[in-house]
Amino acid sequence: MSDNRSDNTGSDETTGEIRDKTINFGEEFGEVKFADADDTAPSISVDSTDTARLPHWSDAPTGESPRFGVRTRDPSRPVVRDATQPTREPKRVASPPPVSRPTAAGRIRIGSDPTDPRARRPSDTHPTMRDQTGNPSRPTVRDRSPRRPATARPSQVRRARPARGDSGTQPRPVGTDRNLGSAVVVGLVLAVLFIGTSFVGPAAVMALVVVVLGLASLEFFTQTSARNLGTPMVVGVVACLAAPLGAYYMSHLAVVMVLTFTFIAGAITLVGSNDDQSNAITSLGTLMLGVVYVGLLGSFAGLILRMSTLGAYPNIGTDTLFIAVFAIAANDVGAYFVGSAIGRTPLRASVSPHKTVEGLIGGTIATFSVVVVVGMMSDTWQSVGDWLLLALAVSIVAPLGDLFESVLKRSLGVKDFGTVLQGHGGVLDRFDGVLLSLPVVYFLAVTLTPWVS
Repeated sequence: MSDNRSDNTGSDETTGEIRDKTINFGEEFGEVKFADADDTAPSISVDSTDTARLPHWSDAPTGESPRFGVRTRDPSRPVVRDATQPTREPKRVASPPPVSRPTAAGRIRIGSDPTDPRARRPSDTHPTMRDQTGNPSRPTVRDRSPRRPATARPSQVRRARPARGDSGTQPRPVGTDRNLGSAVVVGLVLAVLFIGTSFVGPAAVMALVVVVLGLASLEFFTQTSARNLGTPMVVGVVACLAAPLGAYYMSHLAVVMVLTFTFIAGAITLVGSNDDQSNAITSLGTLMLGVVYVGLLGSFAGLILRMSTLGAYPNIGTDTLFIAVFAIAANDVGAYFVGSAIGRTPLRASVSPHKTVEGLIGGTIATFSVVVVVGMMSDTWQSVGDWLLLALAVSIVAPLGDLFESVLKRSLGVKDFGTVLQGHGGVLDRFDGVLLSLPVVYFLAVTLTPWVS
């Protein structure tokens, strides 16, 4: 035992005693031997060159950060580098690009980072913003950023209708609603046809009248049938053709007969129909409206032409219809050009915003001028008083007929009744003022009887 302890003993330098550095913990742990080296010295030492005087707590702060583990270089001592070793600049390692991860389908994003300098994405959780192409429960994202509107083509631009009571400060440009070139050509063709048939005789003019009224009635009943008003088109068109023919070949009694049998035919159609009878009043009322508007008013052209076949004055009917038609045409043309140039005050803005008081005055002046010029060449209308009365009647009734047709078109929701006449619309659009003027001209003629004087 003494031999083992002698191998693991040490001497104390101060006392000279020999201390045993082996401890026996018994059978469980055995003997523990300690190293012979003196480990009582501190494990961390600071070089004297790195030690600096610490500032006193009462001194003002210097603002410098203390340096640890850095050896201070003597500025008077030159720096010697190994010339054999190349100087290497420190490598700058670029940061890897951000990884973009695809957003999972159907993922809902709530909120956003308020410090993110990028534009925030709109919320995709709104209940109305759903994917229309896939699952209706799957939210989708709409771009709500302001976009520049696409440039509208001239054909897509619609002028706003002036409000009721608006004075209409801007004049209507010439040729805005009509193709002026086509309108002029079509007008000249109609004028040539009318003048040519007038020289042939009243029967030729009557044939032209029947064609015009047949097309006008077809346009009217086509538009009403398209609105599901239940109007019997065949009955209406046949009545509009029979009324002027009966007036020309028989008398005004034929017109009454046509209207009576038209009503009976409409009633039979409604009784025999298997459709819903709740629309019966509208159907029969629309039928009679079309027959009266086109057939009855148009039949006065036949009554005027019939006057040429009754007595010793063969030109009474043709002259009267000739001067009336050209007076109505002059009223329309004068109102159009004057209203387009200087029109400011709407005549009836709620019905037709393009009709102006200035246009009405211009049309009246044109009507009086044409009546005087044509009357001077007529053998029937030779009195200045008769000319003035005829021009005044046309100047009042012709614009009224135009406004009345505008009311009907607004009721049906159409711009024109047809497209037969380029630049004018349909036949009914062109002869709307003629229809209301014909009965006034007829009764004025039979009252004044200018051919007798």
